Amino acid sequence: MQVLVRLSDEMYAELEKLSKILGVSKAEIMRIALKEYIAKKRKSVTRRMRAIVKPKISLEKLEEIYWVYR
Repeated sequence: MQVLVRLSDEMYAELEKLSKILGVSKAEIMRIALKEYIAKKRKSVTRRMRAIVKPKISLEKLEEIYWVYR
């Protein structure tokens, strides 16, 4: 699947620079960054929900419920 992303000139320059330094494609850097962003957001949502729901539900189950019924 492909996604079109518009970046500022400055952000593109940083992405290009990082790509050369790491020796990986710009697309790979974007995939890694998005994967980390999503993981961080999931943890944040789970923590906030944890404060609302009784502690009898495991964090894994709580996260599953959130993503299934979202």
